[in-house]
Amino acid sequence: MKAVQTAITASHTVSPQEELWNSFRQGSRDAFARIYQEQVDNLYHYGVHLCGDGELVRDCLQELFHDLWQSREHLAAQLLNIRYYLLSSLRRRLLRTLERDRRFRAETTEIPFDFELIPSREHAIIQDEKVQEQVKQLHAALNALPRRQREAIYLRFFHELSYQEVADMMSMKVDSVYNIISKAISVLKKTLPPAVLLLLLQPGK
Repeated sequence: MKAVQTAITASHTVSPQEELWNSFRQGSRDAFARIYQEQVDNLYHYGVHLCGDGELVRDCLQELFHDLWQSREHLAAQLLNIRYYLLSSLRRRLLRTLERDRRFRAETTEIPFDFELIPSREHAIIQDEKVQEQVKQLHAALNALPRRQREAIYLRFFHELSYQEVADMMSMKVDSVYNIISKAISVLKKTLPPAVLLLLLQPGK
């Protein structure tokens, strides 16, 4: 039995993400700095998309990375997707912060803020006027979608999370995520030219 377990362990190839995460957990400040540098912009954009308050997002990010370093030894040993983990952590932290603030409290069980898609910094520096116009069309069409569709689209296509990861983040069933994304894309196909829709569906947007 022990030999079988050893063989299974040996057959697992450690991914670069796992190596980076394990180095961080073991106290490597270089690994921690790399995680921060690779993820902070994406996290900030996601946070602003969620609540529209850049100052609040920066505060939550500072707390998130501080707590991450302080609790590194107690974090999960195996982590396949660092971005997913940090996006989920930031989402929960923002929700808790907003829920404590009476100005953002809602009477329903829905999350207490709307989800707005804002053009990313990369899109803001695009020089091609035609592409700029296509990006504006895309974001206008996305912002016209219902909130949960917008967030699911953003997580799936802008951050390239799996359907399962999107479902876990949004507390939904995977089938429901497939359904709302399919509905959203159907609407977008009716309102956007193919070249504009391709900006969303192609990797590395």
